[in-house]
Amino acid sequence: MKGFLISGSVFVLYVLGSMLFSHILKPVRISRIFVPGLILANVGYFLLYFLTPENLGFLGPAWVAHPVWLDVGYGCLLLFLNGHSYIDFFFGFNGGFSMSLMLEILRREPNGAELDEIVNCYKGANGFDKIYGWRLPRLADSGMIRIDYTTGTCVLTQTGRRVAKFALFCKRVLNLGMGG
Repeated sequence: MKGFLISGSVFVLYVLGSMLFSHILKPVRISRIFVPGLILANVGYFLLYFLTPENLGFLGPAWVAHPVWLDVGYGCLLLFLNGHSYIDFFFGFNGGFSMSLMLEILRREPNGAELDEIVNCYKGANGFDKIYGWRLPRLADSGMIRIDYTTGTCVLTQTGRRVAKFALFCKRVLNLGMGG
């Protein structure tokens, strides 16, 4: 039970801390808050677990787990899974393109938004489409593709080809269809 309680407490602190630091630091990439924060939360979990009394000062003997490694492992796994779910929720909800579109429409209530208005929200100052204009250079920066700006051609690198073939394999095995 000690692992469960400490894990839950550390997770709450992790969520509150990530919220606070994202407001203070205003990072361009929020993963710069989430990943180090989760590592720090795990370190904090282990420190709290081994620096606090076995019964936390209030747990009865029936609530103290034996062997200790099982309680430590359970709490650590619980913290990892909660952290993973929190990050997935954030990127799925906040980072989803559909949510971004709905927020643009909400900002224009009560009259709503015209299609051209919405599309123009996703164009940069140079007129370049932010949707593709962000993803393609990011793929190039990560070594997945090469972009020839003179011809406008994108080519997979060896790494990109391996990743794309693996994704295609997974799609076939899971019968997910050919879409993105």
